[in-house]
Amino acid sequence: MKKILTTLIVSLTLISFMGCSTTPEPRPIPQVKVITKEVETEIYHPPLPQEVRLEDIRWIVITKDNLEEQIMEAEKLLGGEFVVFAMIPTDYENFAWNIQELRRFIRQQKEIILYYREATGAGDNDEPEEWLEKNAEIQAEQDAAIAEDNARSPFNISPISALKKITDF
Repeated sequence: MKKILTTLIVSLTLISFMGCSTTPEPRPIPQVKVITKEVETEIYHPPLPQEVRLEDIRWIVITKDNLEEQIMEAEKLLGGEFVVFAMIPTDYENFAWNIQELRRFIRQQKEIILYYREATGAGDNDEPEEWLEKNAEIQAEQDAAIAEDNARSPFNISPISALKKITDF
């Protein structure tokens, strides 16, 4: 039994030595070539959003002295209904402040858009004034398309009928 065990160990040792000696040499690692190539990307510059267009608002100042007169005028304008949305002077000042803040924000956003337009190289072909003119043309086309869609829409609502729906609620 000892003889078999010794033969087995010697056989396994010889096989493992022979197996290691017959492996091929490792292949050399190929060199990596680094090629730097400048690729110019085209940056999309969308037109500015449509300008804010506000509807005219009729302001009526109601005092103790003209209350009855203003009620009659409001009923005439609204077709017999009397509805008033009121603001006290401090709320009106807050309203005016909010409108001014909106104007400031819009101006700053416009400046940021123009800055990035020039920084990305889109302003190389035209001046900001030319770009704003092109933008105005695009907005006019969009306005015309919106007006056509609104004319075809069966949901045309006048301000008076919208106000009537609010008062019926």
